[in-house]
Amino acid sequence: MTALQDQLALQPNPLTELQRESIDLHAQQGAELLETYGLQDKLWVETVRGHHIQPAGPLAQRSLAERFSRLIQRADQFAAAISPRATRKPITPSLAMKALYFDEQNQVDEAGAAIIKAVGIYSPGSYVRLGSNETAVVVRRGANTASPLVAVVLNRYNQPHNELTLRDTSKQEFRVLNNLAPQDVGARLNIQRLMALTKTQPTA
Repeated sequence: MTALQDQLALQPNPLTELQRESIDLHAQQGAELLETYGLQDKLWVETVRGHHIQPAGPLAQRSLAERFSRLIQRADQFAAAISPRATRKPITPSLAMKALYFDEQNQVDEAGAAIIKAVGIYSPGSYVRLGSNETAVVVRRGANTASPLVAVVLNRYNQPHNELTLRDTSKQEFRVLNNLAPQDVGARLNIQRLMALTKTQPTA
């Protein structure tokens, strides 16, 4: 599936019938592959098997596997929305996250709302412009869903900020102004240092 997604990112034409069939069969084939490799966790297997077929609507009467499947389905939709394609531009992570709040019937989506509550509107790894005119990368959710903890990667003069200083965007001076596209930032990130910051509290 990863290879197909890489191909689709560069493909200027709509999906072919064969590609559509591959996508439709992906969940079933994924479940079968897990079983082939000896996975005996039925909940895991059924979650994977059902993650392309979960309809909108309340989750209370669904099985645990169906609830988990809906979470994966909504996460897939988020990833697709922020991924570039030759035929369209990606939308910003914050817009994609907000879109999860409503389902295909324009009703509040329980799975989408749960993802937003856990992750926040500004997803980890996305870039934002702060009220201080600094550019930062989101590290994790902050005190509320709209105020993430971020690490500064470019200072207010658009120069590299090597210290990766944490900012609490719930503070007015560091509030999030907008999302930024990765290609508009051009910063090189040290993933190990960023991961270490996920357990660190901001000093400013």
